[in-house]
Order: sequence, then C-alpha cells, then structure tokens
Amino acid sequence: MDSQVIERVKELEQRSLLTSTEQSLAAVKGEEIERLALLDTLTELYNSRTFYKEIKDELKRAKRYKRPVALCMVAIDGFKDVVRQYGSLTSDAVLKVMGNVLRGAVRDVDIPARYSAEEFAIIFPETNASGASIVAERIRQRIGNQSITHNWHNLRVTASVGLAAFPAHAREHDELIEKSVRALELAMQRGGDKVCTV
Repeated sequence: MDSQVIERVKELEQRSLLTSTEQSLAAVKGEEIERLALLDTLTELYNSRTFYKEIKDELKRAKRYKRPVALCMVAIDGFKDVVRQYGSLTSDAVLKVMGNVLRGAVRDVDIPARYSAEEFAIIFPETNASGASIVAERIRQRIGNQSITHNWHNLRVTASVGLAAFPAHAREHDELIEKSVRALELAMQRGGDKVCTV
C-alpha cells in the first residue's frame, strides 16, 4: 500500500513538472514569436513595419505634448559595390556591424530600425534637429572608424546620414520620412560620408 502511494505521488510530481515545463516553453515561444514579429532577424533592430508604427506613435506624442522629435536616415555608401565585390555573406556581416554601431550610439529611448535592405532609420524622441545632428555625426564617425572582418576580408565602409525634425521640418510622419530621405539623398549626392539636414 505504501509503495502504491509513493508511486502515485511520484507520478503526480512528474506530471506537475511536465505541465510547468510545457507552460514555460509556451511562454518562451510566445516571446520569441513576438520578438520575430518586431525585429529584423539579421540586424536585430526593429523591422520596417515596427518602425512605421513607432514613428506614428512618437509623432502623436510629440504633437500632444508639444515636444520635438527627430528622424535620421542612414545608408552605407556604395553598399551595392560591397555586395558585388565581397558577396552577400560579407555584406550581411556589414549590415550586422551597422546594427551594432547604431545600437551602441543611441540612448535607450531612441528607436533604431532597419528601414530597407540597405537603409536604417533612427527615431529620436524629445530631440530637435541640432541635438539629432550631434548624434548623427557621432554615428557617421563610428561607422567610418569601424573595421569589419569577414571571410578573410578586411574592409571599412562610410555612411551618409539625412535628418529632419518635427515641428521644424515636417508636421506628419510621412512628410518627416520624406524629408529625411531627401536629406539622405543630398548627403549621398555630395559624395557620401556626410550628415545633411533638409
């Protein structure tokens, strides 16, 4: 009789352990799914869908509290040449390094994202154009100073940065994006490795 009770208790403990393990795994899977939905898997920055949601939210907040918000667009100069010369694996390594540089150059409240295949965006809440230009210059310098080694290739890249701010340059999120992209294009037209404001 005692051995049956002991066996039953062991069985219940085992079931309890399995149930709690399954619940933990389900929670991890849920967190992982959420993380995958928000982030770009290569750079581990926010993806473009999350970026659009965040820029809309930040602009609403900025309008409500009459606070500035700035947006920087960053592109690797000559990225297509990097892809052609070194291949897709090395160009992916360059993008990963870019993600790390951006994360390390901004505050916790700033929102770096991968905007497109070779462009990045950073939302700077509570920041005007002059404040964002200081950070943009720091980012440009860090990227230029970063040595990238992958598959026996050592390379350096430079970046062009364009920025615009609310309310100085734009009143709506799509206008803010358009102005910062235009500033980015201007920086690239001027030879790259520059920060330009609209």
